[in-house]
Amino acid sequence: MDNVTHALAGLLMADAATAWIERRTKTPANRKLRRAAIGVGLIAAELPDADLLYSGPVVGMGKLGYLLHHRGHTHTIVFAVAGALLMWWLVMTVRRRAGESFDAREGLPLLVLALAGTLSHLLLDFTNTYGVHPFWPFDNRWVYGDAVFIVEPWLWVVAIPPLLFGARRFSGRVVLSVLLCVILAAAWTLGEMTRTLALVITIATAFWLGLQHWIPVSRRVTAGLVAWGVVELVFAASSGQAKVAVQRPRFSDETVAEVVVSPGAGSPFCFEALVVTLTMREYRVRSATIAPWPNLHLSSAMSPHACRARALGSRFDGLQGVIRLPAGNDPGVTWGEQWSAPRAELIALAASHCEVSGALRFLRVPVWVRESDASVRLSDARFGTGTGGFTDLPVREGPCSLPARAWIPPWTPPRADVLSLPPSPAR
Repeated sequence: MDNVTHALAGLLMADAATAWIERRTKTPANRKLRRAAIGVGLIAAELPDADLLYSGPVVGMGKLGYLLHHRGHTHTIVFAVAGALLMWWLVMTVRRRAGESFDAREGLPLLVLALAGTLSHLLLDFTNTYGVHPFWPFDNRWVYGDAVFIVEPWLWVVAIPPLLFGARRFSGRVVLSVLLCVILAAAWTLGEMTRTLALVITIATAFWLGLQHWIPVSRRVTAGLVAWGVVELVFAASSGQAKVAVQRPRFSDETVAEVVVSPGAGSPFCFEALVVTLTMREYRVRSATIAPWPNLHLSSAMSPHACRARALGSRFDGLQGVIRLPAGNDPGVTWGEQWSAPRAELIALAASHCEVSGALRFLRVPVWVRESDASVRLSDARFGTGTGGFTDLPVREGPCSLPARAWIPPWTPPRADVLSLPPSPAR
């Protein structure tokens, strides 16, 4: 998820922890305690992204290094728990040495806040298609939620109003107000959603803001957390239904190896899908647009027709051998295009190019094309395939240009099933 969403989650949990301390001590929280809780909530919610200090441009690992190490070791339960405990100890130590009035009953809520903050980061990152591998070093596999858009406006909309009406300084209210205006402006201007959907989000925001006046002060943060959970559950339910819908067809001679679904911003009623299938010798990727609830006609914006109209461009730009598929008869699923290649070709690339074998520890839907200069361009269809794309990796002949082998993390290749080519049938 984006860092603003993580920060909003941290602030909601910080306010909940402050309210918990007030109930335990039967004393209103002072400014220093509130500041400590907000600091713990914000830092904990962002802490796993500390990997950007070494996977990003500061160290200069390059694109492949970023793909392999962002959401890497710091996005694990081991790091989340250790980081939370260290941060909690530092906060408690600093408060004691600063001579702040301290009640032992504050310790447990702040500890829970630190743990909830770091673990919430992992959980939120799990909900989209990029994935995490939280169980390292015991399990190196990636796991994916495939449920929530990377910048989901509904999460901003449900979180900001309860925070805005909380007891915080004027500067904090200004920042939150600006963020709310930014997400609403983005809904109307960036073209990621229809005008109808932007209007629905705007009306819902106005209603939720007005409702804060009627919700008791002690219940506002709880209401915000519950609303956040409802948004996540709605998207998760739609994601599950979308995966079921896209697998209704029976692929005669193929095995479905992976189904990747991703919603559009703000809408749990329209998903894009990539379906990876395998035959004995071939690797295939199909694209589709899915209306997971085709019979739910609350408005025209939720119809399969509206979902098809919102479909993005080709997922296979620049690739060779792409074919257009028949749309199909399922009202909820519209098929797009198909790209295929021999499985042995990817196996050979991985065996002869260390960059490819390294990249396959991240790429969930690998696609590739041979360029005119005999080089290979490797991409992940989740993020588009055009030159210069997010995962676009040019691979050239020659000696391995990667750093020492230890630089490659031990993540299990998501497409290990493609790399395991079955033996030729006996003649």
